[in-house]
Amino acid sequence: MKKYGYIFLILFWSLLLTVPGVPAFSKTINFAVASDVHYSADGTNKTPVILNGFVERVNENNYDFVIFLGDNIEKSKERNLVGFLRSLKKMETPYYLVLGNRDAHKISGIEKKVYLNTVAKYNKKQKKAEASYYFYPTSDVIFIVVDNVSSGMPSSHGVFSQSTLKWMDEVLDKNKNKKAVIFQHVPYMTPYENSSYEILEKNDFRALIARHDNILAVFGGHYHKEATIKDSKGIIHVCAPALLEEPYYYLDMSLSYNKKLFKKAKNFQLDGALKPSI
Repeated sequence: MKKYGYIFLILFWSLLLTVPGVPAFSKTINFAVASDVHYSADGTNKTPVILNGFVERVNENNYDFVIFLGDNIEKSKERNLVGFLRSLKKMETPYYLVLGNRDAHKISGIEKKVYLNTVAKYNKKQKKAEASYYFYPTSDVIFIVVDNVSSGMPSSHGVFSQSTLKWMDEVLDKNKNKKAVIFQHVPYMTPYENSSYEILEKNDFRALIARHDNILAVFGGHYHKEATIKDSKGIIHVCAPALLEEPYYYLDMSLSYNKKLFKKAKNFQLDGALKPSI
């Protein structure tokens, strides 16, 4: 067996050496982004119908995964969270959750730890009850989910703890040879001004992303309005619309890039479109 393996390697390398320029091939990551579902099991809005429609749209498409950008439930109640997660059981595509300012509070509603433990019971992709985490859709890209909402009192401000900022810094540094996409509830660059919605540690976050050259995009929701803004470093800041509000749009996204064998990936391109859920 070793002799045949050795012969195969010789033939493989001979083929590479005799082909004038190994052609680049394109890789594409397709994913859907939904934000501000505000799911209510109490009949206070039509989100059960909207979310069911979204699940149907996802099942009709060939997405690699889905990301929910927070404010997944209307009020921080176990009944709303369980209803939301049970609706997603019908979705055939893996999904990931971002925490929103409405989702979990220590003062009122579901505590963050309880919220995350409940999510871990229903979602196979989030076995660990963590609010900030990352995953690799391909070997060239890292997707980072970040908790930037208050863990105590309900607040519409974005809040980064110093431990979260330190964790992000370390993850980005450790993965400096990969392109990074960040998902958080409260965006850094916003579709309109609202002083009560802004990130309190905005300067700290600005300094963090300035230190790293591998960040491709930052996704956020919270403002219920879609926008795409490119900053001075070329980072794309995407704000997603609210699935709660007409016309019930979500983002249909694709991240594509070229790569040659044994070469570093390049020519990353992010494309997106608004799609109706119902």
